[in-house]
Amino acid sequence: MRNLLLLCLLTLMMSCQKNVMANFDIHIENSDKYDNGRHDLYKIEIYKDEKIFKILEPEGYALFLNSNIKFDSLKEGKYSFVYENLFGETIKKEIKVDESKTYRVSINPDYLLKRNKKAVFENLKDSEAKLVFQSRGCFHQGKDSIIIINKGKNYFLRLKNGSLKILDKEAWAYLVKTENIIREIPKDGECTTRDEYIFCHKGKSDTINDTTCRFSTWYTLKDYLKKNKLQ
Repeated sequence: MRNLLLLCLLTLMMSCQKNVMANFDIHIENSDKYDNGRHDLYKIEIYKDEKIFKILEPEGYALFLNSNIKFDSLKEGKYSFVYENLFGETIKKEIKVDESKTYRVSINPDYLLKRNKKAVFENLKDSEAKLVFQSRGCFHQGKDSIIIINKGKNYFLRLKNGSLKILDKEAWAYLVKTENIIREIPKDGECTTRDEYIFCHKGKSDTINDTTCRFSTWYTLKDYLKKNKLQ
C-alpha cells in the first residue's frame, strides 16, 4: 500500500510539472540606461529544448519588431532567445521555465560581447589620453573632447576648467566599455552623417569613423558624465 501511495504521489508531481503554464513578457531595450536611442531588431529565434519554437519577425508593414512582445500558455522547458546585436554578434539568452508565472525577458541589441584589444583607456598607465569627437552632416558640424588621466591606481577626468575629477570604479568601467563600443562600430554604414572618434595617446592617434547613423555613443557618454556630476 505504501509503495502504491508513493507511486501515485510521484505520478501526481510529474503531472503537475507537465501542466506548468507560464508567460513571457519580452522587452527589446537597451542594456545601457543612459542610451535613449532606439535600436531596432528585425528577428528573434526562440528555441524550446534545442528545437525551434517560434521565429519573431515584423508583421504587416512594420519595419522592425515591437519593443514589447508577450506569449502565454507556455509549458516547462529550457527556452533560448537567439538574435543578432548591433555589432553583428549572435547573442543567446536562456530561460528555464519551471513555474506558472510571468518571465520577463530583456533583449538588448546594444549589448557587446567582444573585447577590443586596441583599448587605450583600459591600458592607461601614469599618462593621459584624449578622446576627440567630431560630427559632420548636411546640416550640422560639431566637436568636443574629454581627457582621461592615470596616476598610480587612480583615474581622473580633466574638467573644462582644468581641474581633475577622480573617477570611481563604476565610472572608469563605463569609460572602458564606451571605448570598446566605439572600436567595434560596424564599418559598413552609408549615412550622410559622419561621427569621428580620435583617441590620442603618447603622440599617436587612432581614428574610428561611424557612418551607420545607428549609434549615439558620444551623446550617451556625455549624458552619463552629466548625470553623475563628472562635468
